[in-house]
Amino acid sequence: MKKLTMELCRQIISGVVQKAAADGGKPVAVAVCDQEGFLVGLLKMDGIPTRCVHFARHKAYTAARMQTTTAAFQDRLLEENLDIHFFCDPDLTPLPGGAPIYAEDGSVIGSVGISGRPSAEDQQLAVRAARLEF
Repeated sequence: MKKLTMELCRQIISGVVQKAAADGGKPVAVAVCDQEGFLVGLLKMDGIPTRCVHFARHKAYTAARMQTTTAAFQDRLLEENLDIHFFCDPDLTPLPGGAPIYAEDGSVIGSVGISGRPSAEDQQLAVRAARLEF
């Protein structure tokens, strides 16, 4: 991957939906952001609570802006005893389920956020989606 394109965004969303349907069918919301955290794709599967759409978007945003997984961001907040408000950005979230998408050169080109399952499952699915491992 060299850059986040609409085709790549579609592949990620489609892969997440197929994976979610295949492993028990529990629905999820999936958001894809560009490297700056701007939303470029969003899908809410049937049956998912609306709040999960909000969570997925914030998870993707956080992964892009912080250039790390939201699980790692949560760990940092806990380890360094930081209040999330210190970052002066109300759109950040420490909820696991967000992962950056990396280019071949290691730069962050976007991010994906997943919500609807337990935190560890959201995070695992987001990491796999960011790597296109379906």
